[in-house]
Amino acid sequence: MADMVAFGPHRMGLSLELLRVLTAGDTVGLAELLRREKQTNGQVAITVQAAVAPGAVPPPPPPGTSCLHGVTSNGNTALHLVASRGHAELAALICDRAPSLVATRNKCLHTPLHCAAKSGSRDVAASILATMRTTGADAQMALRARNWTGATALYEAVRHGHTRVVDLLMKEAPELASLATDGGFSPLYLAASINSRQMVQSLLRPSQDGTQSPASFSGPKGRTALHVAAASIQEIPRELLKWEPVGPSLLTEVDSSGRTPLQYAVLYGRLDVVDLFLDGHTSEQSRIPDNHGLFPVHTAAMMGSSRIIDELIKKCPNYYELVDDRGRNLLHCAVEHNKETVVRHICQDEKFAMLLNATDADGNTALHLAAEHGFPRIFSLLLQVMTVDIGITNKDGLTAGDLGYRAKQCGRVYYILDPCAVLFRCLWWSGVTNTLTLDGVHPLHVDKKLADLFQNKIEATEDEPYNEKGKTGTIGSVLIATVAFAAAFTVPGGFIADDHPNAGTAILAKKFAFRAFVVSDTMAFASSIIATSFLIYGAREQIPRNHRSRYNAVASGLVPVAWQFLIAAFAFASHLVLGHTNRGLIVFVYTVCLATVLLCTPGIWLPMQQ
Repeated sequence: MADMVAFGPHRMGLSLELLRVLTAGDTVGLAELLRREKQTNGQVAITVQAAVAPGAVPPPPPPGTSCLHGVTSNGNTALHLVASRGHAELAALICDRAPSLVATRNKCLHTPLHCAAKSGSRDVAASILATMRTTGADAQMALRARNWTGATALYEAVRHGHTRVVDLLMKEAPELASLATDGGFSPLYLAASINSRQMVQSLLRPSQDGTQSPASFSGPKGRTALHVAAASIQEIPRELLKWEPVGPSLLTEVDSSGRTPLQYAVLYGRLDVVDLFLDGHTSEQSRIPDNHGLFPVHTAAMMGSSRIIDELIKKCPNYYELVDDRGRNLLHCAVEHNKETVVRHICQDEKFAMLLNATDADGNTALHLAAEHGFPRIFSLLLQVMTVDIGITNKDGLTAGDLGYRAKQCGRVYYILDPCAVLFRCLWWSGVTNTLTLDGVHPLHVDKKLADLFQNKIEATEDEPYNEKGKTGTIGSVLIATVAFAAAFTVPGGFIADDHPNAGTAILAKKFAFRAFVVSDTMAFASSIIATSFLIYGAREQIPRNHRSRYNAVASGLVPVAWQFLIAAFAFASHLVLGHTNRGLIVFVYTVCLATVLLCTPGIWLPMQQ
């Protein structure tokens, strides 16, 4: 690194007066300083500050050294400073008086051309390039120099969005477009990623002698400029495809994940770009799978884009034969990713009929996957198609009904709108029978090992008294019953005194809120008592498993009802205590209680996220 960092021919500090002139862009002041220096026959007539540690005595400058050859503490020369600030006249003057500065680099390995590219000063960059052409080999090497991020001056101009500088560099030094950073980012890739059509055109423009642009299209992880352009506006990929003969060949280039630019266009849902890639170009790209065997049509199904699917199958008449490494077709992918719009589109179009009963490597149809993942809407869509066979078994001998039954029984917290519970009711209403009984006995087409495995799952789920979930439910229902019982005899407002008529009755008994409080408290007490009884009764080992499952299901439904009524009783009691003088506070109590019921009841909001 010490050899790479060359801050100038001499480690001499720039004077304060010279720094002021350079930063202010004072051309007259710089000319005066240089004139005074010339009058001293090359000796520096102004005080200089050496780039040494504070307090140290700076070494005297060598005879004949110009004041322009000094550096700042960061290694910047006078040309670095004026290039960073876009002072074109100063840059031209410095290049004329000290042309060797065009090849110097600061601590960040920036050349003055890097600084001009970052600041966007086209005139400064033009002066530096003109000096480089008339200087020695060192200046020519500096033209291709990279900073400590591995970026050339052209890359910095693209990164900062300076189109005029990019256009100049492509005219004067087009070979810079072929150099990528250490991370593999080429200027063309970067221009495409920031959606700059003008810079893409400048980078791809042929040189004056008619030769094609030497631009590199490389990007990180094996991606090309067309990969990243697939997610941008349509004009940028169109410009890349015009780049003959390289552009059209990029359509079949794959990145490290095996994806083509078409895959990226599908992934980002860019129908216009998909049309561009498929229009007038080879259809081979639509038959190139990624590293997981997924074709573009699979990606479209996973993203839920029916229109892109229709465009792709025009180029792939044998789309039904395109399966991934797990043997899944596009319908399998749509079901697994819960893309209801794609499934509906396939069910309503007869040309997709052969996909409906197709099986994957595990023997699962789309109906199997909908049942296994618990997607009741997709399951109902498939059931509405008359050609869907509900009796197909997978490689384990399980039908879609078996998987739906197993999903309901194993490892799920039951509530009335649970997707698996809804799906199971769809199976029941549709007359789809399962071949797995409650006792875990499976017909002869399933081996004993699978039946034992399913039996263990059922037992682990149904033995509620022996797990923490059953104990927690019992404790919760008892607590609700206790609170409701106590609230019934500590009514809000108190009781009428013994020396008054109707002694011992509630003072606020005639108010509507009081009657609502009594009803809510009674329902909370009754629901929790019934749930507690069912949980205790279901814990007995003598109870058959089918009865135990029913008792637990009823208790699971009653406990949420009980605490919802308890919340309502709290709201009505607060209303009675606050009275009509605190209407704003009453509204606040009702709002918070209602929000509590809505947010803490999965049966209300969880189905919306399915």
